[in-house]
Amino acid sequence: MGRILFPEDYGLFAITSVFVILANVIQESGFSVALINKKDVSEKDYSSVFWMNLGIGVFLYLLLFFLAPAIAEFYKKPALVNLSRVVFLSFVFSALGIVQNAILMKKMEMKKIAFANLLSLFISNVIGLVLALWGFSYWAVAFQLLSLSAFKTFILWAVNKWRPRFLFDFQSIKQIFPFSSKLLLASLFNQLSLNMYTLLLGKYYNDKVTGDYYQGNKWFSIPYGLVLGISGSTSLPVFAEVNQDPSRQELVFRKMLRFTSFICFPLILGSAFVSKELIIVLMTDRWLNSVPILQLLCITGAFLPITGIYNNVLTSCGHSGMILFLTLLNSILMIVVLLLTVQLGVLKMIIFTGVLYLLNLLITAYITKSKLGLKLRFLFLDVFPFLGISLLVFGIVYLIVSGVENLYWLLSLKIFLSIVLYVLIMKFSGVVVFRESWDFIRSRIKIGK
Repeated sequence: MGRILFPEDYGLFAITSVFVILANVIQESGFSVALINKKDVSEKDYSSVFWMNLGIGVFLYLLLFFLAPAIAEFYKKPALVNLSRVVFLSFVFSALGIVQNAILMKKMEMKKIAFANLLSLFISNVIGLVLALWGFSYWAVAFQLLSLSAFKTFILWAVNKWRPRFLFDFQSIKQIFPFSSKLLLASLFNQLSLNMYTLLLGKYYNDKVTGDYYQGNKWFSIPYGLVLGISGSTSLPVFAEVNQDPSRQELVFRKMLRFTSFICFPLILGSAFVSKELIIVLMTDRWLNSVPILQLLCITGAFLPITGIYNNVLTSCGHSGMILFLTLLNSILMIVVLLLTVQLGVLKMIIFTGVLYLLNLLITAYITKSKLGLKLRFLFLDVFPFLGISLLVFGIVYLIVSGVENLYWLLSLKIFLSIVLYVLIMKFSGVVVFRESWDFIRSRIKIGK
């Protein structure tokens, strides 16, 4: 689609996507995490949360449906009226799948979640590609998003046999609301600060600049989302199981830190390493302006999954109020920084917010130490060695391929040599997390056979 559409097409759609993200946070209301974290969840709890989410989804759609002209007027883009009214339908589809997804996560049935994610992604991409080929411009991206939420919900219902009953108990909502409401505010402010880029770029810059940022951020979200899908989604239910045993909690926490670092830095920093060749080969040089954006997002966002592990262990122990405080602090600082630097250009905006990401990690690690006794040195002992190895690998590979000019060969060699060198260093260094991961993969292959 990137080879067919233009940055301006994505720039117009990007503005509507921000409202979708924020509305989805409000709609989910933290109930999903609350259900996962709660020890004994009744049928009444599940059904009550389902109907609550659906009601919020319908309400938000109707609200933003009537606000669409005001949004279009603010950005001086009349096309946003009809575009946003179609895109916002995703609220209703998403609402129908939130509890289904939470139940599968609570049961640790990650295969079913992965199947739903991958199949819906494939179907929606096919729909978007066909529409792009037929000349539907930004509508192709809009229907890609809409079909993604619709098919993901449909598949979740197909793989999970739970069905809502006509039950609604305010007491069930009341029990989990104090916990979920804090997570709601934390998620809302976090997403608002993260998407402030698009809101500001759409207002102060043209659609091309907004589209370049949207594309760079989308490519960054692929490795980042993969890491979150592997480690972030599993860490919360695992931490919830051991939060009453400090010794086991420390053991699990350190193992999760090492595992996340093991996959995080090669994937995210590796995306920055191959970004130029990847963008040109896959989407042509019309997207060259998104390359430095992608590189900076990967560099400044490499530690975000590590911060997520700290947040999850605090959440599992019931410290949602502290998560709210940390998120509010970080979000307010980020919004202020973005407002002050918006005139300097998108690259400087990313650099300044990257400093805030690192500061937020250090503060979160310190608070985790004070609340749970998980020492600050774990951050340096379990995380930084993998960062150092990843940087060493990319440095060596860069020297090896520096004379290669063909983009296809350069991209292939960068990826192949980085994987081989990283695996060899992990193997001969006797890294435990690598051995455990390798043994797990071999066991799954044997089971498959």
